[in-house]
Amino acid sequence: MNTTANADAMTAILRQISLDWNRTISYGRYIAIFFAYVPGFTCLMAATGSTLDSVAGAAIGGAASGFLMLNITLFSYEQMNNHHWMNGIVPINRNHQILGRFAFLIACDLVAGLEVAVSIACAGIIMHEPVKVTDAIDFAAMTVLTLVLLNAIVQPVLYRFSPYRAMAAIFLSIGVIGGAVIGLCKALPELKKTVEQLAEAISRHQAIALAAFLIIDVLALAFSRKISLHIYGSKDI
Repeated sequence: MNTTANADAMTAILRQISLDWNRTISYGRYIAIFFAYVPGFTCLMAATGSTLDSVAGAAIGGAASGFLMLNITLFSYEQMNNHHWMNGIVPINRNHQILGRFAFLIACDLVAGLEVAVSIACAGIIMHEPVKVTDAIDFAAMTVLTLVLLNAIVQPVLYRFSPYRAMAAIFLSIGVIGGAVIGLCKALPELKKTVEQLAEAISRHQAIALAAFLIIDVLALAFSRKISLHIYGSKDI
């Protein structure tokens, strides 16, 4: 009985992944531009004299923002022409819809990590500063873990509000938090020093930092799934 139930659950999750994949590729040639802009931009920066650290930061930031927008785009697609009502008739319950969406996004996050690693490696070749394989893996892992956390945070918001309101709330929150951190660092030199020391400690113990980040991601995913199911389960489709 349990084996059959697990098989049915896996089939439902795979159906949801397939739906999200079809929604993503429905944009046609624009999806190729989406996947090409990070490598193109980082290689352009490398060719114009940027440092490798700035290129790496741009690659991670570009991939994180772009793939976060992919998550928002999936919800926007469902709202276009009232396509979201189809979620009420597909043979997938809401729990499996949420799990399938998370699974699809994690797969996309892995692609983003690979894209960042390749982009930084190519930039290193252009700048004649070969990037170590371990460094490329660290950059990729940081990208994946950052995206997983961001998607876990925004998922309940996207289930609660329309994509446009959710997007406004997300970017407003990022701006407020970022501005507050910058303001506090300028107003409190001790805090700035603490942040720098923390960043230095993370760079010295990257394996421990990544392991801690992974634990945070797992907890965030579990919490996000529970809240998303509570919100989405109470909605009329």
